[in-house]
Amino acid sequence: MDLDDIMEVTAVDRATLKMLAERLRGSSSFEHFIYREAELDEAWRLIDLALATPDSGGDRKRLEDLRLAIAEAHDLVGVDHRPLAAAVRLEEAILADLAEPEGKTA
Repeated sequence: MDLDDIMEVTAVDRATLKMLAERLRGSSSFEHFIYREAELDEAWRLIDLALATPDSGGDRKRLEDLRLAIAEAHDLVGVDHRPLAAAVRLEEAILADLAEPEGKTA
């Protein structure tokens, strides 16, 4: 896990959120925080795309809650410089079953 690079985020599933949380836990420099923000921004964008599809119906509340969790993690690392708290927030979203199972995308 190279924390000095931005991880490509192509899905917002449990595996991706776990990886993002791990990367947050390992981040310690301001540069790392910027990279983690970019990764969370991409997750946010993918959720926005999913919410824009007409068939998001029953998943809408779950997706909105997941988007909120990602926004909170983003602010925790980017504004407050608290990557561990951001990691915990993503792990809470996993435990709340907000993320898709591995292999499904948001």
